[in-house]
Amino acid sequence: MLPTVDEVLAPGGLLAKALPSWESRPQQLAMARLAAEAMAGGQHVVVEAPTGVGKSFAYLVPAALHALAAAEAGGRSPVVISTGTIALQEQLIDKDIPLLTKLLPGLSAVLVKGRQNYLSRRRLAYATGHGQQTFVETRDDARALKELATWADETSEGDLADLGYEPDRAVWQAVRSDRNNCLGRKCPTYDTCFFYNARRRMEEAHLLVVNHHLYFSDLALRDEHAGILPAHQIAVFDEAHSLEDVATDHLGASISAAQVRYLLDGLWSRKGKGLLAREDFTSAQAAVDTAHAATQRFWNEVTRLSERLKPNEDTLRLGAEDAIEDVLSPCLDAVGRELDRLSERCTDDNQLMELNAHRSRVATMAGTLRAVLGQVDPMQVYFAHIPRAEAKGSPSLTMAPLSVAGLLKEKLFDEMKTAVLTSATLAADDSDRFLFLRRRLGLDGGLAKRLDSPFDFPKQATLVVNRSPIDPNSPRFETAVAAWLTDYLMDPERGRRGGSFVLFTSYRQLAAVHDLVRPHLDRANRFVIRHGAGLGRRQMLDLFKRAGDAVLFGTASFWEGVDVPGDALRHVIIAKIPFEVPNHPVVEARHHEITRRGGNPFMERSVPEAIIKLKQGFGRLIRSRSDTGTVAILDHRILTKAYGRYFLRALPECRMETIALEDWTGDRPAAVADDRRSADADTL
Repeated sequence: MLPTVDEVLAPGGLLAKALPSWESRPQQLAMARLAAEAMAGGQHVVVEAPTGVGKSFAYLVPAALHALAAAEAGGRSPVVISTGTIALQEQLIDKDIPLLTKLLPGLSAVLVKGRQNYLSRRRLAYATGHGQQTFVETRDDARALKELATWADETSEGDLADLGYEPDRAVWQAVRSDRNNCLGRKCPTYDTCFFYNARRRMEEAHLLVVNHHLYFSDLALRDEHAGILPAHQIAVFDEAHSLEDVATDHLGASISAAQVRYLLDGLWSRKGKGLLAREDFTSAQAAVDTAHAATQRFWNEVTRLSERLKPNEDTLRLGAEDAIEDVLSPCLDAVGRELDRLSERCTDDNQLMELNAHRSRVATMAGTLRAVLGQVDPMQVYFAHIPRAEAKGSPSLTMAPLSVAGLLKEKLFDEMKTAVLTSATLAADDSDRFLFLRRRLGLDGGLAKRLDSPFDFPKQATLVVNRSPIDPNSPRFETAVAAWLTDYLMDPERGRRGGSFVLFTSYRQLAAVHDLVRPHLDRANRFVIRHGAGLGRRQMLDLFKRAGDAVLFGTASFWEGVDVPGDALRHVIIAKIPFEVPNHPVVEARHHEITRRGGNPFMERSVPEAIIKLKQGFGRLIRSRSDTGTVAILDHRILTKAYGRYFLRALPECRMETIALEDWTGDRPAAVADDRRSADADTL
């Protein structure tokens, strides 16, 4: 007989017996009971669970028990666990779920990966055999294919993580599993297919762990019956504060110059390689050459729109005045017709599948172009992204939903028996209503609860706020912040003890303050890490933790999903309130819609959004009951503006100190500026 959530999580329960160090938490037990109630009653539930509650076990235990009970009753009802970060996925798969399987014999869980992560045995055999002249451009490519063939005979999983390195993109594209290039049960390698073996494990598992991007990509494909997740009626969304952004990305459509060029090169490149590299395919080759030329002309026209961009902007909302002549989609249609013609007389099954797969991609790109350029749907926002000259990337066109609320209500919440939405930061106020979240996601009714924090914030944390009304977008603010930060980080009783995060909302302001402060930190032998200077986030975090007293200057990705317990992080300095960029086309359109309805977009959207983001940044500090430290918010608006009280009310109660940044202006900036010119240019 299966235990109850209380018998697993309560004092003296199964977890306490298995782990002598386990400490039962009332908040965790309350959340587990609520999730179990929702799953049993077919209701949705929203739970804000602050750091330290142990929310992963609070939803894993009821999810596992529900799935096991369904299996015992003769049915199979997997529960999907969707996370926002790889770090949380790894924690669930490598740590939490293995412990749970020891307590609940028979429980099985699978980490679900996108289809493109798996090797296709059939496509590999074709690429290394008759198709080699098509796909191989260099000796390195041939060597890479040979290595993949050797690995295919050794691996049991056949996914990129098992390979251990990132192969060349073009090589992997030629051999990976592809829904448009799959024979299904008719494939001679079906019984040993890595993707279908993974899918069979999915269908037999009780818990399926995915990330939000995979989940919503799958959701967008369900109408086409092309999703990879098995049917399920219960899903848990951890880090649910990011669902609107992820859903916006996946329920729209986008096309870039790089994608078009890559597709065309895969068909026929200037090097004479590609799927169409045969002497009797000259007509199709000519069509691709014409499409290549049209691609160049079309994206040059898109790039010219940058003349309307303001300095430091790279995204532009498209309107009727931005008519771009569509010279590209007719050329893509012509390529598609050539591929259809070749398919009709193709006698090689492998080549036929490659032709059909490319035909499908060509049609999708042409359709996306027409949809974006046509701008016929008033519920979509159309915009162009044009990277600045010094930035990497290629221009792109995008259509994104004005609101995902209706789409999620129809495709997710109305179709799902139970959705559990949880995060440390879901509420934009101090109530259990979660009105801001509900409006954004289209979630009606159900259960809801905000849990108390298990931490003693008045004893563990100090909040420092600035009362000087210096414009947080001005150079004066940057020099004042740099001067105060230098003094703070050099103070042996404060910032010199332990590590520090210095968080910004823009790379420009980060660079300005970093360059002013860095010389002083170098002279004090402080280890400094700068976001955007060449290292990945994981590398930066590993270095930060090992140093013990490092100073990390970071932007958006360090505001959330980062766990640094202990003295390695004792100070979190936040330069500005993290308001969303108001001139991004999607944000701008959503604000306009609120205004059209007679609302106040700043109070209805900007402030609640920034409150949730600020709570995320604040939450980097206290990760355990033994942690102590300081959060400093240097943006005066949190004290001097009427809306500032909503931010303060949303943060945990703790000791508060007030400073005046104007005390760090005056003669100080000139001295700091002199040091800036002699700053060491080498940064991590």
